[in-house]
Amino acid sequence: MPTETIARSGPTRRRPGPARGALAAGCAVLLAATGVTSAATGAGAGAPARQAAPPARHISWRPCPGNHQVQCGRLRVPLDWAAPRGDTIGLAVARRPADRPRLRVGTLFFNPGGPGDGGVQYVVRAAQVFSPALLARFDLVAMDPRGVGASTPIRCGLPVFPARVTLFPRTAQEFRRLHDYGARLGRSCLRRSGPLLGHVDTISVARDHEALRRALGARRVSWLGISYGTQVAANYAALFPHRTRAMVLDGALEHSGSEVGMLSTEVLTAEDSFDRFAAWCATADTCALKGQDVGAVYDALVAGADRHPLPVRGALRPVTGEDIRMQTPGGLLFKEPTLFGPDRSWAGLSRGIAAAVTGDASMFALPPPRAAAALAERLAVGCMDYVSEVHTWAQMQQRLRLGRGLAPHLQGASEQWDVLRCIGWPVRAANPLRRLDVRGVPALVVNATHDPSTAYSWALGLAGQIRGSDLLTRDGDGHTSYFTSACARSAMEAYLVRPQAAADRVCT
Repeated sequence: MPTETIARSGPTRRRPGPARGALAAGCAVLLAATGVTSAATGAGAGAPARQAAPPARHISWRPCPGNHQVQCGRLRVPLDWAAPRGDTIGLAVARRPADRPRLRVGTLFFNPGGPGDGGVQYVVRAAQVFSPALLARFDLVAMDPRGVGASTPIRCGLPVFPARVTLFPRTAQEFRRLHDYGARLGRSCLRRSGPLLGHVDTISVARDHEALRRALGARRVSWLGISYGTQVAANYAALFPHRTRAMVLDGALEHSGSEVGMLSTEVLTAEDSFDRFAAWCATADTCALKGQDVGAVYDALVAGADRHPLPVRGALRPVTGEDIRMQTPGGLLFKEPTLFGPDRSWAGLSRGIAAAVTGDASMFALPPPRAAAALAERLAVGCMDYVSEVHTWAQMQQRLRLGRGLAPHLQGASEQWDVLRCIGWPVRAANPLRRLDVRGVPALVVNATHDPSTAYSWALGLAGQIRGSDLLTRDGDGHTSYFTSACARSAMEAYLVRPQAAADRVCT
């Protein structure tokens, strides 16, 4: 497929760039790093909703490869929403018409989370992902957000996971290495991706969805946002309440407060899930460590790998204790197997730990730089929305003490700890932590009481920023509920069809 660059209104300017993989249809453009300033990167995100809009754009739809029932296309949008008639980028989009047109409710936007996960693949595989009841009533529409997947991508010239940089520095020198590498990595992304690096924040993505709504000709849209998708949907509703029919927000991110507050909450949440996993392992037949003291086994494994890292063929580096701890929260996401496969479950995590004890630490290995290229997209989005307050070695030492004090096993390892990779980032965050004020939009916020990634308290906090919202509590483990609970899934789909919910609804 042809390479794609950031384009300007009027004659298109093309510049050379690296080729994409088989699923992508574009590449990042090399633009001068001096063309991006802190003020410019913040303008697109902070501009008011009622700004000059670009002309409504046409999407040329065609059958998607592998599923001709679904239509795929590309939508061009402004690179910077504060300059809507300036440079443009391309977004990969997909739509699946409702199975029962006479019962059709309308258009449903879907974002699967991440940040960094594209929605197009979910629409193409909709029959395996969503229920027949939902597909009967809605046109399902999603995009690969800017910088991600088959949309105009973020590209970096250095690996996200360098072999000699630690997120848990033990000395001032190791902290300086972490800080300096964040700056070098960010500059390499700026060279490869140009000003797009400063415009992959959530508000820009929300505005892209409004451009998609206009291109579809839909008067209003409904939303199903999963994990990070709750942040996209909530920002869209804050900007465009009259265009939002209803929202279901599953696995809530509360993008407000302080960085240390978010970190503390997620550190506690991940450790709580590990403790529950260890207790489950004591009696579960599917646990490969059944009958053992899982916490003790895990701590010994981590300590041993810190002393003598475990070699894994093809990995970025031998597996350290830090690698095991940082990869563990991902293994806690789903208690039971889901559509993401049997290894993405507590039983799969137990098998990975048991194998590592015998010397096979492949579950916890970091991928080599080429295989990890897509992780740059996730990091770039995170650095635009989440700002680390760590600037000195003394502040880093405080974070390390916090991690050890709140989480004896994981010692702070969590998704939020990854924000430390943004230390030294050369582009100022366009959408830092802030409260929303959403009015006039029916919304159902859904969260598990023991979600290892999005804390239950965040759901309460987000619901408080959406006036009149409803809350559905899932009493249980695992990240999000649409894919893990038949009760919650049924309630969410019923709400999308008819936005009303019983007070204090609880599912398991």
